[in-house]
Amino acid sequence: MPEILPFKGIIYNKDKVGDISKVVAPPYDVISPSQQDFYYKLHPYNIIRIILGKEEPGNNLEKNKYIRAKEFFREWLSQGVLIKEKIPSIYVYYQKYAVEREVFERKGFISLMRLEDFSSGSVFPHEEVFPEPQMDRLRLLRSCNANFSAIFSLFSDPERKIDSLCKEEEIIFEFEDFDGINHRLSAIRDSGLIKEICSLMREKRIFIADGHHRYLTCLRFREEMKKKTGFPAGIDYTMVYFLNMDSGSVTILPVHRLIGGLEQDELEKIARGMEEFFQGKPFGRFEEEEDGTYRSFLSMVKNSNIPGMYTRKGGYFLLLPKRDELFSGKIKSAVLDNILKKIIKRKINIHFTTSSFEAVEKVNKGEFQIAFFLPPTKVEEVKNVALAGKKMPPKSTYFYPKLLSGLLIRDLEDAVKSGI
Repeated sequence: MPEILPFKGIIYNKDKVGDISKVVAPPYDVISPSQQDFYYKLHPYNIIRIILGKEEPGNNLEKNKYIRAKEFFREWLSQGVLIKEKIPSIYVYYQKYAVEREVFERKGFISLMRLEDFSSGSVFPHEEVFPEPQMDRLRLLRSCNANFSAIFSLFSDPERKIDSLCKEEEIIFEFEDFDGINHRLSAIRDSGLIKEICSLMREKRIFIADGHHRYLTCLRFREEMKKKTGFPAGIDYTMVYFLNMDSGSVTILPVHRLIGGLEQDELEKIARGMEEFFQGKPFGRFEEEEDGTYRSFLSMVKNSNIPGMYTRKGGYFLLLPKRDELFSGKIKSAVLDNILKKIIKRKINIHFTTSSFEAVEKVNKGEFQIAFFLPPTKVEEVKNVALAGKKMPPKSTYFYPKLLSGLLIRDLEDAVKSGI
């Protein structure tokens, strides 16, 4: 079962950087090129320079974004821009956010967790991964020997014993980001409380929600380093955020699919393929659309737990399964992706978005031809898929809000005291 430990977190020095909201950033894999530019300009000490550095002319093995990331990290530490805490702690991370005008507050905690192979029966993935991001994160980890973002995980605690122990002892940061999300980080310093949390967590199974690439990268890095001498002291552990899936504060947004670049015969194949599995129920054309039509359509997709489709010419359609068992026990994104994969044999233009408005807008502008709307995946589905040893396709879940990069950093070169 999982072993978790407190650690001496590295945090930004407010006296040096001022507004903390200007030095943190979202996870690297949700940052677009324009957002990368934004965070670069926002503050000279923004974490973007480390987690997603820019390529520069003349880069080579001795001079590249990974080497620059290491230089930034170590320089900021030596200059006091980043400071290392003196006491090993467990960190409580609160996020207050709104979805569809409803306000939620989420409370989880960040600690170290001993790395376990997925075959151990302690840590479970739920989603397939792409190989390219793993190599990128591995090069960054090799260069910096640090975790700049916590891996997002879930555990089950219906009685909420662990939640009750995660009390605010000392607030470190509190600020609002550019999306209007309130972030609050506090520290648990009490050794007795820390021991109790660590002990209770040993009984839990851990489900990776977000950060599959980074977790696999840590496993690979550990194996690499153990073949060498003088490896970092903390390579057996990584920084993890833990959220109780029974707390009622797990928000998973739907991930819609936009498809473009299709030839006419491929469009016809999709239409025939959809007809084999679904009955398309028209829900109004774009020319006749009012705010009420759009919202009613999305409400039906979400509450009826069935997919929808939009084209500029045809308008909105609900995709009613022709067979009751089609979606029984299956993830909607997996079913839809498999159908599309069988129809479309070549690489095409596919875009994923959590914004239904963006999906409609891009189709109306002609950037894409079809938008498929999916109901959100439920946390129980994530758990059941993981326990069954199966994996959803990439981009099946979008846990919201994301954990900020740079809010808390962990140096792998720090010694780790086990046995708590």
